Amino acid sequence: MRYQLNLVRELRKREGKTSRDRTRVLLLALVCFAVCALAVLYEMLTVFQMQQVLRNQRDNLARIEAEYRKYKETRMIVDKADIELLDKLQNGRVFWTRKLASMALHLPDNYWITAFGYEDSTYLVSGYGYISPEQEQLITLDDYLNLLRGDSTYNDNFPVTFLNATEREDEYGRQRVSFKYSSPKAGRPQ
Repeated sequence: MRYQLNLVRELRKREGKTSRDRTRVLLLALVCFAVCALAVLYEMLTVFQMQQVLRNQRDNLARIEAEYRKYKETRMIVDKADIELLDKLQNGRVFWTRKLASMALHLPDNYWITAFGYEDSTYLVSGYGYISPEQEQLITLDDYLNLLRGDSTYNDNFPVTFLNATEREDEYGRQRVSFKYSSPKAGRPQ
């Protein structure tokens, strides 16, 4: 009896199995490599984004520090002259509403203020009034200015008031007198 073994078939089966195993290992290695490559790429993107956020925050911090330095420098520049100027502005102000109300309160009948202004620490006023039959316009103006000089609302800033000019003129058949007076601000040398 003779037995024959076909070793080639067994050899071919083992080679086929080895080839399949090698293909599976290679495929598994490729999948693992791809997953690893994706993970590294994802981490690189994350690191890049974090670095971008850090750069933005550093730029923002540098901008804020520069603004703060500029603020500190500006704050330190304030010197004695600035403080004196601020004090002069605070203490040298005039509350005009009360002054105008005082002027209107004492203004005689048939007299009007046509212009007023403040120039070179002097308050200037112009106006006119109609002349009465008794021709007492100068006395009326003097009484008006004396009332202003005696009014504490007006004379707290303007203790001295001068009658600068009067002029008689006609207006469509009516006689009138124009006047100008001035009041220098208190504390100003004459």
